[in-house]
Amino acid sequence: MFDISNMDTDTLMRDLGQQLRLLRKRRGLTQAALATRTGMPRPKIVQMEQGRGSIAFESYARLAAALDATLKVDVAQRPTLEELGDIYGE
Repeated sequence: MFDISNMDTDTLMRDLGQQLRLLRKRRGLTQAALATRTGMPRPKIVQMEQGRGSIAFESYARLAAALDATLKVDVAQRPTLEELGDIYGE
């Protein structure tokens, strides 16, 4: 059985929020302007950028569309045992 900890989920949500915030800023948009484009309330944009709350996937899709972006899932890159040895000098 596969088990994912809350820490991993929290980290993923924060990372996604940070990416969305960075993209919004690169597009020169305020949270209020993005809220207007998406038809979502600004507090929801804030929650999404902070990686908090239970947000429907449709909201992320609307946000991505308003930012002229796509959503993509990648396989997490984990270091090999050899790379860990190099990192920790073993």
